[in-house]
This record gives sequence, C-alpha cells and structure tokens, in this order.
Amino acid sequence: MESGDALSDPDSKTPITMVEVLGTRIHKTLFENTPSSIEEWVEHTQFFEAWGDVPVELISLDSSRKKIVIESRSGSYRAEMSRWPVSGMRARMRSENNRVDWPVGGLSMEGLDIILFWKHEPNSADAEEVMLQHIASRDMDSATQLLERCGRALASAQEGLSAQWTGPSNSRAWNSSITKLEEATKSRTLWRAPFKPGMPAMLSLGKMSLDRFSESHEGAMRLRPPMCGPSDAASKSRGIEWPALRDLAALLYNIGEITHGNIETEDFANLRLAAIRGWSDHPGRRRTGGVEPQRALQIIGGGLSIWEYEQALTSKFDTSEKSSSASPRTDYILRNVASIQRKLFTIRIFSAASLVGASSAFLGIIASILEPTQMSFTAATAGVSVYILMNGLYRYMAPNPESIFT
Repeated sequence: MESGDALSDPDSKTPITMVEVLGTRIHKTLFENTPSSIEEWVEHTQFFEAWGDVPVELISLDSSRKKIVIESRSGSYRAEMSRWPVSGMRARMRSENNRVDWPVGGLSMEGLDIILFWKHEPNSADAEEVMLQHIASRDMDSATQLLERCGRALASAQEGLSAQWTGPSNSRAWNSSITKLEEATKSRTLWRAPFKPGMPAMLSLGKMSLDRFSESHEGAMRLRPPMCGPSDAASKSRGIEWPALRDLAALLYNIGEITHGNIETEDFANLRLAAIRGWSDHPGRRRTGGVEPQRALQIIGGGLSIWEYEQALTSKFDTSEKSSSASPRTDYILRNVASIQRKLFTIRIFSAASLVGASSAFLGIIASILEPTQMSFTAATAGVSVYILMNGLYRYMAPNPESIFT
C-alpha cells in the first residue's frame, strides 16, 4: 500500500509519490518529520512552487509544537505541511467568507497544496485550548458558549461556500465510501442511508476540529480549513464532495475525543447541543439545500448521526495508516451503532403504520368522490388521523441529535 511511483525521475529526489488508499491512487509526501531547522526547511521545500504571500529569507524556525512558526524578513508565519496533499484550496478561497481564516500563501507542486501559510498571531489561543481551560476550571457555561460560537462560525462559512457550489445529494458515492471504510477497518458494523433532502453536496471544509477555530482580537470566531487525512484525500481524488452535515459531525466527533472520560454525560450532551444549536440557528438554508437545518439534522434519512459514524470509521482508518491505535471515542461510537440501529428499526414501525393510514385516507377520499357515503367519509377521516398520529410518533420517537452517541 505504501509502495508507489515518484512523480518524476527517482534520482531527482522529488518528495512526492503515488500510493493506493481505499482502492484509489493518491499523492503522498515522503518526508516523515517536519523540518526542525532552516537548513532542513530549505531541503524539504526546494522543489515546490510558491504562490501568494510566503516567508522570504528565513531568520528562525520553530517546530517544537504541533505548528511550524517561521520568522522571516517578510514577517511572521505559521506553516502547515500536508502528508496527503490535494488541490482546490485556491478555488475555495474565492468565497471570501470572513468567517474563514484563509491561508495567505503556499507552496505547491503540480497543483497540489503541500504547505500552507497563515500570518502568525502569537497571543491567539485556539478554541481547543480555551475549552480545555474551561473544563479544567469546571466552567461549563463558558465552554457551552464557546462551542455555540464555533457552531455559528462553521454554519456561516458553509453558507458562503454553498453560494459557490452545491450539487445534488450523492448517496451512491457516500455509501460507497462508508462501505470501503467498513471493509478497510474490518468493522463489524454496517450502516447505509438514503440521504434525503437536506444533504446537498457542497465545497465542504473537511475534518473540522476545535484547534481550527480561534477568535480575532475583535471577538469574531474564525476557522482555518484543515489538511486532508488519507481517507479524505482518497475521496477528493474520486471527485467526491460532502454535505455540510459532515463538517459538523467532524467537529462533534473531535469534541467527543477531547472530552472523553473527562466530563459527565450530561455535560457532554450539553456541549454537543451547544455546537448543534449554534450551527442550526444560524440564518440561511443554502447549506442544507433549502431544508430547515434542524430537520436536516434528524436521524431519519441519515441525518447527523450517520456522519458521526463515518467520522469514527475515518478516524480508525487514518490512525491505522499511522500505525497507532484508535481513540476511545472511536471504539465507543462503533460499539453503540447496533443499539442505535435497533431503535431505528423500532420507530420504523410507526412509519409503516403512517403509510397504511395515508393509503386508507387516499382510498377513502377516492371513494367519497365516486360514491359519497358515511363509511367512505369515516374511512378517509380515520386514515388521515392514523397518518398524522403515526407520523408524529415516528418523528417524536427518533432520538435527538445531541443525545445520540453520548
């Protein structure tokens, strides 16, 4: 799986190769570690083409933490390197949404975004750091308010992106991706969805996590587009775009990873609800294809929950590619899929009953038109009543998005 072909002559030491992931050929950078000195940086980046605002004449480089901070003659930058480079960042930047902290420049090769740069703000803490501080001090009110702001920022960014491009729900491709992940992770779970209205394909942001969110000095929550993991890179190479719900599911999954085992179940449900409420209450329906965002979240027709399941599979696959074990959050979600599916099977009884009521109402109405009698009116009225009651029970019995996987 890790074997592949270099993009050019092997003697050129080009740091990119082609590998097969989930049955798809994708690009992979060959450097295992981030550069720790200016000399290593020059060696890593000598093959790449610069675009936009990039550091010139480096003075210092610090890669001691998760991020690379570069001081140069042209300013201070934060750099992120992609192990699984894809193209398309500059196309997304055309939305010019002010909620998105777009990169100011980058280094690319054959159209692939290898390294992206942001202006470095040394005193700007990301949302993950802030939330962990709130949890440590047991200030759950501040933690929920923070996540609500993150949810709103994500929804705002998605509304801007959906103005650039949206397409029809891509059920076949999405279910195919889930199938590949189930097979690759040897998962014992199986879940498919019809993906009803509320899930248009769009230029989604990707695997959002709390460390991608930060507040500006003016108090506006902004987010940085994430780099791709191997599974997402494979999907993008097949031309798959995802619904807005997947980005929200990725954020909720990350919240679960960070807080797993550290807070009470009730507090966790409230944190999830805050992010969901911030996302669903934001004005606009372009991100959900004209459907009320709250309705799009419902588990009926897939909703938010199947994307949380997909995120667990994605995380399990991506960590296996790094030869590391899956997180407790992944194991928890996959372990509880069977019980959720049993609940769905139970509430579908009400759905079936509502269809029987609808059929009775339709036949009663036809009979009333052809030959009006007391019986035909009674049958139509009873059918309508059964449909309304059973359909209402069907939706009422469906678990709320914030309570699933808690």
